[in-house]
Amino acid sequence: MEKIVRLGLIGCGVAARELHWPALRQVGDAVQLVAVCNRTADKARALAELAGGIDWYDDWQSLLARPDIDAVDIVLPATLNLEATRAALAAGKHVLVEKPLAANPDEARAMLVLAQAHPDRVTMVAENFRHAWFLRRLRAWLAQGEVGRAYALHWHAMTTMAHDNRYIVSGWRGSEAFPGGLLLDAGVHYVAVARALLGEVTEASIEVSSVDPHLGRYDGGSLTLRTDSGAHATLNLYFSTVGHEEWRLVVLAERGSAEYDGATLTLRGADGRVQHEPKPDDDGYAAEFRALAAAIRAGQGGSDFAEGWRDMRVITSALAQPGQRVRIGD
Repeated sequence: MEKIVRLGLIGCGVAARELHWPALRQVGDAVQLVAVCNRTADKARALAELAGGIDWYDDWQSLLARPDIDAVDIVLPATLNLEATRAALAAGKHVLVEKPLAANPDEARAMLVLAQAHPDRVTMVAENFRHAWFLRRLRAWLAQGEVGRAYALHWHAMTTMAHDNRYIVSGWRGSEAFPGGLLLDAGVHYVAVARALLGEVTEASIEVSSVDPHLGRYDGGSLTLRTDSGAHATLNLYFSTVGHEEWRLVVLAERGSAEYDGATLTLRGADGRVQHEPKPDDDGYAAEFRALAAAIRAGQGGSDFAEGWRDMRVITSALAQPGQRVRIGD
């Protein structure tokens, strides 16, 4: 029987309760949640009870001191990722940290340095889009070769994030410590998919909007990307729209096209064949934990923090010069 990874969770907010814990329930044969931590004791206690009465703490030092915990799942505001990751690695734990990798480019680079200094530890970014069903399916569709290479991607993600939205009320996305606002926090999802399908981004430009200060400095923008394959992408990401809701991904290949609306993936080939594939119950969260467990079991160490940095770097580089086309480099 393969070893079950014993996991501690740091940060018991809405993402931990509604996204990470349900995924952990699906992967009990690979990962076991044994303790949780939150500076607000009531939140820690509530999640511990939800998870079956496991141990809880109101400081992460106590959780990290436990020798029976193999890895930690850090589900904190991005402004705390560096501090928590540093402490976890110093305690000898493997790390899964919620995206975005860090609050700003300097802290993201520091995260890379930390990972490089602990090559025997697994360090992963919890970017669920990278593990989600629709991306796996699109990559397999392109890999078959029948439709040729993907040369363009267009994504419209437009919605209203109300002030009382449970994912927004904590307010850290609007703080000066997180200058990218909701555009950076959510935008890394879309960049991750564009990179996975089209290749590394070499140039980017962005036009931004700042409609609702509660959502941070930037709550919307149109991001244009060019990749090393010669493909291009347009990401229209707006989170303060009034009266318009849309979430639609279109991928254009040389001999086919794909469209995904969050519920159904439609694939079209040159032969006129059309496939409609409904979304299964798979947003990528369970796959993240399985990937973490597999890496730990294999004893391979290593990091995908660089992937999280590349997602983030595209947006932060463009935001540094709005309206200008910028080169994306290391």
